[in-house]
Amino acid sequence: MIRRRQTAGLLVLGGCVIAVAVLAADATAQSASPWRHAYALPVVAGALALGMVGGSVTALAALMTQAPTLFVRVEAVGLGAGALDELVSAALLLVLGPLLGFCVTEARRQAERYATVLAVQETLADERPLPQALDALRCRLGGRLAADVTLAVRDGDDWIVAGSTAPTSDSAAGRAVATTAAVFVPDIGHEARPHRLLSAPLSVRGETVGVLTVERGGELPAGERRALVALALHIGAALENARLAARQRRFADELAEKVRAATDRLAALDQAKSAFVAMASHELRTPLTALVGYSELLATRAFSPDEVRRQAEIMRRQTRRLAAIIDDFLDLSRLERGEAPPLRLADVAVGPALTAAVELLGGPQRACRVVLDCSLEPIAVRADPHALERILVNLVSNALKYSPTHTTVTVRARATSGTVVISVEDAGRGIAPEALPRVFEPYFRAPDAVGRAPGSGLGLAMVKALVEAHDGHVHVESTLGIGTRVTLQLPAVP
Repeated sequence: MIRRRQTAGLLVLGGCVIAVAVLAADATAQSASPWRHAYALPVVAGALALGMVGGSVTALAALMTQAPTLFVRVEAVGLGAGALDELVSAALLLVLGPLLGFCVTEARRQAERYATVLAVQETLADERPLPQALDALRCRLGGRLAADVTLAVRDGDDWIVAGSTAPTSDSAAGRAVATTAAVFVPDIGHEARPHRLLSAPLSVRGETVGVLTVERGGELPAGERRALVALALHIGAALENARLAARQRRFADELAEKVRAATDRLAALDQAKSAFVAMASHELRTPLTALVGYSELLATRAFSPDEVRRQAEIMRRQTRRLAAIIDDFLDLSRLERGEAPPLRLADVAVGPALTAAVELLGGPQRACRVVLDCSLEPIAVRADPHALERILVNLVSNALKYSPTHTTVTVRARATSGTVVISVEDAGRGIAPEALPRVFEPYFRAPDAVGRAPGSGLGLAMVKALVEAHDGHVHVESTLGIGTRVTLQLPAVP
């Protein structure tokens, strides 16, 4: 910049010399010379190159070089038309230089302001935390304004500060925040040379979000102070835009994550449905095979009455198993349509219902592993008897199926204030913590449970749907290596 101004100054000086030489060589000494307008060239060049100072200096220089010739002509011929014309031309030079230089200087200042605003927007447009963005903005503004810049932005009840200190009630920045108006200090008094300070609030839609403080040694004219106040408004708007853009990016990332999770969930659900179809086919085939086999034996061969009862009992258990699977299918179809399971409420004694559920599980060998712990007082719930039977059979069956054969399953029932709490606890391997929140989802089976025991993945989903249809609650607690406890609450009979 300095070298460019030195070059422009030399060009202007050369233009003045050329203008003087042309006028000295002009033969028309007795009349106004048209070459006198050559002085306008260095004046225009000085104004365009050096602004208002350059235009004023070159105008004075042109007038001083033109004055000897002009005064000699006035003394020789008097104040005639030619001399008056030259006086007007000289006066025009005095007006042209400063005026054109002023316009050039203002245009450059305006361009510098636009460049500063653009630098603010570019700095705050980067994806970075707010403290880092403020530090980067402070460095850029300090270089462009040739001043010490401090930026402070509200973060709740605290301040994020890039620069010296946070605003206080007795500081210029604190007063600017309190009054929502710019505060100018002609001299902060820290050094021998005057240091000007200006604090301007950063406002967005009438709300002060921060403050800009500029400290500079030397002058800080009124025009530049107004420009700094306008810059503070631009910074406030840019900060708000940066916040909105960051919030939009965050929402977009969250939406993309949710879409990705939903896609993965749908893919997992589709895979689980495919596995469920294969599993359901196997589950249906097993009781049907038993029913077909034993019915053919009874139809084609003669057995003793005890053997007939044994085979009939097996067929009865397989029929119930087949009916339970079909009921699960029907209930699942209702759930997917958003319908509640049909219920026929009645007063059901809990103790006999638990005993009947254990007997339905098949054989004394399995029943002996179940320990019933019920209150001595009779407990009754308001429930559908068939639905309650399905709930209890499902829970006890799962506990027996997923726990070692040498362990026991404990079923407890207690009456509390207005509800009956039933828990089924086993000593199995437990459920992994990451699988625990999904145990009530249709088709879901814990990864470590697949292959250990047959199942469709619908049992606990049906239990949850039936319990909630009774205005009850159910939850699962499990610890790996210790066991699992399923607890349900149902309304008690008043």
